[in-house]
Amino acid sequence: MLSLKENVYETLKNGKPDAFVNEWEAFPQVWDPLFFYLFNAVKGGPPVKNPWGVTNYWGEHEPGIMPIVTDETKVCPDVTEWRKYVKAPDIGNMKFDWTQAKADADRFKSEGKFAMVWVPTGIFEQLHFLMGFEDTLVNFLEEPEAMHDLIEYIKKFKMLQLRILIDNLHPDVVMFHDDWGSKHSLFMAPGLWREFFKEPYRELYSYLKQNTAFTMHHADSYLQPIVKDMVDIGIDIWQGVLPSNDIQQIKKDTDYKLTLMGGIDASVVDVVDWTEEIVRAETARACRDYHEGGMFIPCLTYGGEGSIYEGVNDCIMDEIRKQSKIYFG
Repeated sequence: MLSLKENVYETLKNGKPDAFVNEWEAFPQVWDPLFFYLFNAVKGGPPVKNPWGVTNYWGEHEPGIMPIVTDETKVCPDVTEWRKYVKAPDIGNMKFDWTQAKADADRFKSEGKFAMVWVPTGIFEQLHFLMGFEDTLVNFLEEPEAMHDLIEYIKKFKMLQLRILIDNLHPDVVMFHDDWGSKHSLFMAPGLWREFFKEPYRELYSYLKQNTAFTMHHADSYLQPIVKDMVDIGIDIWQGVLPSNDIQQIKKDTDYKLTLMGGIDASVVDVVDWTEEIVRAETARACRDYHEGGMFIPCLTYGGEGSIYEGVNDCIMDEIRKQSKIYFG
């Protein structure tokens, strides 16, 4: 029987795993002080400003933090003058208490798991957190030079964030968050994504690949038109892959070089009136439909462990264990 780590490596290289990697079981989250500094909204609490000046809110029955961008709260009302409005927090000169995070990382590694840190928000998300969705998309077309400059500024901050995390925690995995599409389409044309985001992310992921076991990118989105690019920039695992993507075709299109983690539709199973029958059926469907050809980790499409409604994720993980016996013996 393979260890958790061995099973992950066999899955990533399209080798011979002896079970499905079961959601986040092999990738426990290390909650680091830098994360709590940058993401200070509390679930069910009032809106708060983060260190970038973005007003954030985390609803009681929502999977994560969302920005509130209005005329009153917008950090960057004019991208041509972004230097006037956008000030990255000076994390390079701040002191953080890493004691608990280091202890957790060491403990996870001693348990034979991959210690993972979480890095939201990504470059695109940071843009629309600062100026709103509509302004972000319009500015790609009307003010491309300013957008390139702002993206470079954000990328440098993200690189510093990664270096601080790696220097202090030496994580095995870094999961970067950046949703590049909706359920059925990219937020922009593939060529536009390549123009603005491909090279900055290539630089970030090249650094990660030099310092971690592998790279994970969360995007619970439709990204099928750019999957070859995702391999090209160094993503090992695409976490959050929605079933609206043709998951089996993506394996072929990427020459089985991109592990796909997700496939379980949260809108079907993680609902207030959920039932065990529906949760198990959707989990079994994902395992059945996507196991062929390997390179698949069944998982809720959220960008982190757990479910909104208590009991849903436990049911999913139990069903994945049952499906492993069917497909792996």
